[in-house]
Amino acid sequence: MAIRKRKESADLTVNPGSDVILNITIGNAQIGASVVRFDKDPAALSKGEIRNLRLGTAADLKGKTLKVTTNVLDTNSLTNGIVVTYAISACNPSVLLYQDEVKTDGDIMSFLLDFNFK
Repeated sequence: MAIRKRKESADLTVNPGSDVILNITIGNAQIGASVVRFDKDPAALSKGEIRNLRLGTAADLKGKTLKVTTNVLDTNSLTNGIVVTYAISACNPSVLLYQDEVKTDGDIMSFLLDFNFK
């Protein structure tokens, strides 16, 4: 079992006056989980399956960086493709899709993501 890491960052513009909600979906019939925290804060906001996680308002988030680690285990024997969708309400862009693949069945893809709120 090999672990492949991919580091990315994205700038998000937050719409004023709205709550920002995060949902993470792992596709291709693979399984996985995430850890979500703000930069400079070692405590996790949430971990595991991320559904309807309230991150704060535009005023709360502007200038902050959200660090998300998503690990996906390739359990689908039909494909080694990994797809993870990050839906972040009240932001532009509101959906970020990351696609990649692992070499062998049973390998792990680890996405190390920084979302910068502008």
